[in-house]
Amino acid sequence: MLKKLEQKDFEHYAEFAYKLALDTKKSGYPTYADGVKTKEDFFDRSRKAFSRENEEILLFERNGKVTGWIHYYHLRSDHYLDTCSFCIAEEMGEAIAEFTAFARNNFPGCELFLGFPKENREAVTALIAGGFACIEESYNDIFDFSTYELRPEETDTIPITRENYGLFAELHSQHKDMYWNSERILNAIDEWNIFALPRNGKLAGAVYLSKDESTPEIFGIDFQDGSYDSAVFKTLLTAMLNDCKRQGAQHLFFFSDEEAQPDTLACGFRCVGKYVCYKTVL
Repeated sequence: MLKKLEQKDFEHYAEFAYKLALDTKKSGYPTYADGVKTKEDFFDRSRKAFSRENEEILLFERNGKVTGWIHYYHLRSDHYLDTCSFCIAEEMGEAIAEFTAFARNNFPGCELFLGFPKENREAVTALIAGGFACIEESYNDIFDFSTYELRPEETDTIPITRENYGLFAELHSQHKDMYWNSERILNAIDEWNIFALPRNGKLAGAVYLSKDESTPEIFGIDFQDGSYDSAVFKTLLTAMLNDCKRQGAQHLFFFSDEEAQPDTLACGFRCVGKYVCYKTVL
């Protein structure tokens, strides 16, 4: 069964949940087994559930014993439901089924997204059995800037701002099922860094990432006609890496697809593992 975690009991269960978060076969995404995110990060993020109206931590209990927790958040206006941590010591499939039932009862009409390490076979099997659709399979890659030196880059790359956003919107419109569509990115443009490579009045490609002082994340790289271009990829990635270094970033996160993975590793990223994301409409 699931029951709400009260703030007074947080310390009693947080250590247990964090240990599960370090085990990719007993937890979901975001993973804390990447060598970057810390115990303090986990505790700080989890505590925010008690000060935000759209978040809650549920304890998963079996036979009178707590065997895990699920920290979820809800974006009402977007009909969006996701998790900050999904840490279960045993019977992951049962926990997923119970949380899905909870979500259907409390958030009908929402889209529920659940991401897990691909090696968490119990979770993947349960999601498929529960009718979830796999919408993403990628590599979880991380770049460490501690020894990075600025690299030569093409001068043709340009930043995307409100003034030239139409160029990016035209390119990005190829994504029909992405949460961060052109409209949402534009509405939060101050929270994004976007670099593009123009050619013949259009964009050959663009890379976009969330701003963060120490650990920004690349959300995607788009190509003209949706066709992967290794040279464009490397040009954009170099511009982005140099900019992150100048801004003082410590690490850069990137969920890379199959085509881009060889070039991603060649550019100096380290692969943590494979990530899968499943979605259902409640």
